Amino acid sequence: MIKRSVDAPNVALLIDTSTGWGRRLIQGIVGYARKHGPWHLRIEPRGRTEHLSLPADWSGDGVIARITTQRMNRALQKLGVPVVNISAIELDGSDFPRVTSDIQASAKLMAEHFLDRGFQHFAYAGPLQYAYVRQHLAAVQAALRAANNPSQVASFDYRFQSVANRGWAVQDQKLTRWLLEQPKPLAVIGWATVAAAHVLDACRNVGLAVPDDVAVLSSDDDTLLNNATVPPMSGLLVASHQIGARAAAMLDTLMRGGRLESQTERIAPIEIVTRGSTETFAIEDRELLRAVVFIRQNAFRPLTVEEVAYAVPLARRSLERKFRDHFGRTPLEEISRLRLARAKQLLVQTDKSIAEVAEACGYRTPEYLATRFRKAVGITPLKYRTATRGGS
Repeated sequence: MIKRSVDAPNVALLIDTSTGWGRRLIQGIVGYARKHGPWHLRIEPRGRTEHLSLPADWSGDGVIARITTQRMNRALQKLGVPVVNISAIELDGSDFPRVTSDIQASAKLMAEHFLDRGFQHFAYAGPLQYAYVRQHLAAVQAALRAANNPSQVASFDYRFQSVANRGWAVQDQKLTRWLLEQPKPLAVIGWATVAAAHVLDACRNVGLAVPDDVAVLSSDDDTLLNNATVPPMSGLLVASHQIGARAAAMLDTLMRGGRLESQTERIAPIEIVTRGSTETFAIEDRELLRAVVFIRQNAFRPLTVEEVAYAVPLARRSLERKFRDHFGRTPLEEISRLRLARAKQLLVQTDKSIAEVAEACGYRTPEYLATRFRKAVGITPLKYRTATRGGS
């Protein structure tokens, strides 16, 4: 059995603190440690591209790390203590237990976000030198094909670098030319907030309207950075708290000498947080567009399909045919989808009671919300809130 500190385990976190993803993940670890600890946590303010390491004389009980290089992997293997990896990067010879975001699920959610808005042209900006980014791009392409959209996703190999770096201006010019060459309206997925924000800047510099000409969605939702852009940027709300809490639970088991049920866990993202950068519709059918806009404006109050058809105006049968042909679902299913997405967002991002969430989403009663939610998600709204906030 691995030796454990007498008073409380000494745990090192080798995770960057410069991104919203990293900070939320650490919060999930801290929450677990407070509930099941105490733990002595070693955290250093670090950037995403900085080399993270421990002092040569460090003596502890366990490590949670975003393992990104063979150098880091080898150093952690030499420690002789339990290690849990929270990186999506797969390194040869690295066999540490892992808990990370589900790349396939995130790609599907992001593709659907744009498909639901009627986009036909898609592009991707991210550091393609990383295998996990290429996997994410391939998953986006696969999600589009699964939705019967044969569009080829154009890609731009984005490199993270400081604005002060001489190469930044060169990349800016290449990115601008690339955006101008793409068909419009264009849906762009940016891997990481920095790349997506640079796309927004490039659009502004050449007069491309956002979101009408180019709509931009970030693969993470950093509340600070996503709200600092013009317009504010939509982002994927990754279940970082839950990833952190699960990583902590796995490490706790290992430090106590136990065995894990699974060596790898992939956790699906929560939802898309929609802001101005994607708040548009690329739908040519004007009647269908009016129906979609009307539903989005009224979905969170009592609403019937007859009301939607009357507002267009269009016969109900014609409205349902248009929805099935374009989206593969009925107007009623679209209303239900929007209400469920809003319920998820409120459960995660607010402290509203279940009754208040139900009322805000257009459900008649909290019980009806619970029934619909359990049928779609598999668990109750309360259990969903606990899990996505990193509870156990």
